[in-house]
Amino acid sequence: MIRHHPGESTLVGYVSGSLPAAHRQVVAIHVSCCALCRADVRLLEEAAGALLDSLPPAPLAAGSLAHILARLDEPAPPPRPAISPPASPAEALSSLATGRWRWTGPGIAMMPLMPRDATNTRLDLIRVSPGVGLLDHGHNGFESTIVLQGAFDDGLGRYEAGDFGEADGGLDHRPTAQPGPICICLIATTAHLKPHGLLGRLVRPLLGM
Repeated sequence: MIRHHPGESTLVGYVSGSLPAAHRQVVAIHVSCCALCRADVRLLEEAAGALLDSLPPAPLAAGSLAHILARLDEPAPPPRPAISPPASPAEALSSLATGRWRWTGPGIAMMPLMPRDATNTRLDLIRVSPGVGLLDHGHNGFESTIVLQGAFDDGLGRYEAGDFGEADGGLDHRPTAQPGPICICLIATTAHLKPHGLLGRLVRPLLGM
């Protein structure tokens, strides 16, 4: 049962397209697995459509019609293959984990998926063995996470498969993988983490986090 969901502002950013691509992917997987958030997204899309309908019409830029008419003679682009969103966290994990895991510490491995982009955001899979905790850290930017396998507890709550976690500069925590299957999460981070303690400050540059 999914107990943790994106906040309203995160869903609004997802629907409006203002979230960085890495965060959109994390939210999209949660939404595809969560009936409650799918309903919220539909409501937000309907509200956005109604808002657009209420706006006064704006004049076209000069030359717009000629530009569109000129494109009518261009060959049609090939159709894009239909991509079905994952129906479960396990399906999402299977489609994402196609690279190589990189050892980053005892019981911890990472698989980079997207390097840092123009918004200073990156996307990674992280795998943590039961009982192993990440370094205690804060955040210099927004972080979004979905659990794809296993579970973790960060002292503020327990997160299981399908659960969505988000953090910003106001949150310090130390996620620890819980007993059971190895915990695997998809995580998007904007800006670098803010590790606490000397060890964390030494390790962070090595991880790129």
